Amino acid sequence: MARDHTRAEPGTVDAVSHEAGLSPLLLTLLACPQDHGPLLVIGDEEMYNPRLRRSYRIDDGIPALLIDDARDVDAEEHEALLARATATTGPVPD
Repeated sequence: MARDHTRAEPGTVDAVSHEAGLSPLLLTLLACPQDHGPLLVIGDEEMYNPRLRRSYRIDDGIPALLIDDARDVDAEEHEALLARATATTGPVPD
């Protein structure tokens, strides 16, 4: 049976994918190109790796996951991004 993505629970991959314009499947597959770990989705504008404090922009619904295009995040912005994060991407645990 097909899932109704129009009624996704807040904070779920489906809700975040709708907000960021990304497919739920894509969110489960994306990972940081540098450490290959999961990324946090920040609104519809960026994906964030809190382990490395690196941010990757989302341009017109397309994540720009190039190491050279990522930007470093300072401690103050790190805390702000963590507060705004709505979901984690990467492999779904079994």
